[in-house]
Amino acid sequence: MYSSDLIDENDIQSNVDYMTKSYLRNVMQLAVFTTSSDRLYAINISKIQSFLIREEVEMLQPPTGNEYVIGLINIRGEIVSIVNFDKWVGDDVGDKDQRIIIVCNYNQKKIGIMVKEIIRIEEKSSDELRVPASRDPKISYVTDVQVRDDDEARRMCIVFDAEKLLYDANVGDEASKTTIYDIDSFEVTPPASMKINSDKLVLVAEDSQIVIEKLDEFLAKLGLNYEIYENGEALINRIMSLDPQEIGLVITDIEMPIRNGYQVIKYIKQESIYGNVPVLSLTSMTNQGVKDKVMELGALDLVNKSDLKLLHSYIREILEGELV
Repeated sequence: MYSSDLIDENDIQSNVDYMTKSYLRNVMQLAVFTTSSDRLYAINISKIQSFLIREEVEMLQPPTGNEYVIGLINIRGEIVSIVNFDKWVGDDVGDKDQRIIIVCNYNQKKIGIMVKEIIRIEEKSSDELRVPASRDPKISYVTDVQVRDDDEARRMCIVFDAEKLLYDANVGDEASKTTIYDIDSFEVTPPASMKINSDKLVLVAEDSQIVIEKLDEFLAKLGLNYEIYENGEALINRIMSLDPQEIGLVITDIEMPIRNGYQVIKYIKQESIYGNVPVLSLTSMTNQGVKDKVMELGALDLVNKSDLKLLHSYIREILEGELV
């Protein structure tokens, strides 16, 4: 039930732009919600476009056989797939209690996530996000949240892997597969230009298990010498052990536990010995403020995970000496 003592949907809508500016303070704003079994999950506010009440929208039956997609809605002429979040996380419950649709926009794709209720907006720094010991590909990290302001008790909350949800729901344009999830169909012209001629090391920081898997395929396909780390701190520790001349490029995600992508870029650009190492930010977030921040810190550009062609182009230009 969406009760008055919980966060109000209209308040969320009117403050989304403000809350996405959390990047200025190197913190993450999380929208915390519940499943029908009252488990707590969260998603970064920067990935959210809007919130809808299920009863107020017409839901059409999907033409797809995807087990997680339960319907389609029309948002200002754009058809958006709706995912039953409970089913995706493995809860064996119906959808009668799911009253809120979280409309998300990331990796240049839109998807609706149907949940029970929005509890609150919680602010977390990277060091407050913990990676579970046994890695579930649907879990990015866990943290503790205060459910109500008048209750000091805290509960465990799972920040789910939004990349994995998008992949499992198979949301995208079948006519133009250029996303990080579609490595097998990625091609360049001429085909001989796929491989990149460089023996320098490419260092990557990325915490999503599905994206790590796909990046591994992609970078191997380019014939690169590369290493992938699951958080910013591990990447920074590796950088500190290397001569800057050995590093051809650093590619970093933004949302990561322990040390995030902003902190990675800041470290590299403030350390005089590594200041000339080129850095690209690879993220699913499309917020303009995020791009402004990474550019201000010294990154060459922000590349969306949906744009493999641009990523390939940058890697080639940087490692083969046409850029920087």
